[in-house]
Amino acid sequence: MSDKSLIEAFVRQSYSRRRAGDIEAIMTDFGTDPVFRLAGDEILGALTSEIRGREALRQMIQSLVELWDWSEHGIDTILIDGNRVVVHGKGVVRFLPTGQRFTTETLDLLTLVDGKIAEFVEFCDTHTVAKAMSSLAA
Repeated sequence: MSDKSLIEAFVRQSYSRRRAGDIEAIMTDFGTDPVFRLAGDEILGALTSEIRGREALRQMIQSLVELWDWSEHGIDTILIDGNRVVVHGKGVVRFLPTGQRFTTETLDLLTLVDGKIAEFVEFCDTHTVAKAMSSLAA
């Protein structure tokens, strides 16, 4: 997949699936040995550990879908350079266990191989994520 318009369409579809929380559809966007990482401090534990392989990724996505509602978070900008894609997103996310909502921005770096996501690194406001998740322990 090298045509920028095809890459952009693929990315938009993938993020639409994320907003819908459709785990099976999300998994179709990843390659055979995907890597996922939320860039951030170890205070977030498993969330910032590198996830490798389809089964580990499925478990992580399942967990994220159970915890976070991304339905009001959208794409602002997509930058494409060969097989690397940067996605700037912004909007409201909701931490489902408490109902807490907050406005945030994300910056994702995707590496595509054979038309699928091989690596996904997300940069987000890890302080706010940690704060929201710590409310469960209180």
